[in-house]
Amino acid sequence: MNAARAFQGHVKGLNGIRALAVTLVFLAHKGHLGEVGEALDLGKLGVWLFFLISGFLIMGELHRNRLRIEEASARRDAALCVFYMKRALRIFPVYYLLLAALAIAHHLFYQRDVNLGLPWHVLYLSNYWIGFVQDGWPGTVSHFWSLAVEQQFYLVAPFVLLFSPASRHVALCAAFVIVAAVVHVALGAGGASEPLVYACSPWNFALLALGGMGGIACGRYRAVGFVAGAMPTLLTCAAGLVAVLAWRAATPGVTAGGAPASVVDIGLSFALLGVFLWIVNRQNSRAVSMLEWRALDYFGTVSYGFYLFHNLIPSKLGDAPHLYARLHVPATLQPVLPVVLQFLLALLLAHLSWQLLEKRLLELKKPLEAAIRRRLAAQPAADLGAR
Repeated sequence: MNAARAFQGHVKGLNGIRALAVTLVFLAHKGHLGEVGEALDLGKLGVWLFFLISGFLIMGELHRNRLRIEEASARRDAALCVFYMKRALRIFPVYYLLLAALAIAHHLFYQRDVNLGLPWHVLYLSNYWIGFVQDGWPGTVSHFWSLAVEQQFYLVAPFVLLFSPASRHVALCAAFVIVAAVVHVALGAGGASEPLVYACSPWNFALLALGGMGGIACGRYRAVGFVAGAMPTLLTCAAGLVAVLAWRAATPGVTAGGAPASVVDIGLSFALLGVFLWIVNRQNSRAVSMLEWRALDYFGTVSYGFYLFHNLIPSKLGDAPHLYARLHVPATLQPVLPVVLQFLLALLLAHLSWQLLEKRLLELKKPLEAAIRRRLAAQPAADLGAR
């Protein structure tokens, strides 16, 4: 068996990382910790973690499917159909139901004086709308930009990986990362607006590619033991931290904007990748055991719904200083209570979405995949040309 294929089982801790990532996003949006535009934006770090996880899982799956195609044990058209069926079941239903509800509410009462850009979100072009059309953040629907990035990635990645030799996948990803880094720094140096760089930079796709490189490489490293596998992780983390520290030392008064901030983005990305790969490669560590905590694991399971709903909850919900004063709530707790209430409401909506819709639809994946693979069974003689 190919070494990379040995890494296709359950990876512990990923749901825990998802839970931490969506918490960072929530705190940035609702708790105003790490505002957009600062060098260390908690929301950005949370979204980047999602990108790394998506790249790790999706590109790892596509890489393994390409190996099966080269072994003539699977057909490329079957792999494509299965991939898009899985993505559609996971992403589309709750997303488009939410957009439909949002369109009705917007027509009747919800932020009627604000352009929510709903047609752009329907087409998964939220990032383009924010960066080029609006050149600004539209408020409650601003978080849809990252969903657009992932969907655009899903449209391209299967064709790149399933139609190219598996031996070239890491090199293709590395080449894209280099080009994206150059463009990202050039955007900063050229004075591009903060929303454009934040939502439309190719560095967002590079994070998906970095996660994919990790997913492909980790399988190979597992075959040679932890010491060999840990070295690239440690070097990646160290390189990222050195880049950040060097920039901070050279420009102590700069927090955002321009090429220096773009360099920080790249350094932080590699540091984040290093930590992520360390967790993936230490499946028996105490850190992974903590990430596997049942409540955290479930929160990560419903994190997609939580991410969709959280920013649509009014920021004024729970803001009742007069009520708190009458109830003798300590002044230090009063600003925290609205955030806690909004968090719990978003979690309730995510729980209901998972139990009533998402979980039920995902149960269809295995029978549908089996039906597709039966319909498009491998035909070795015909597939030899795919090599």
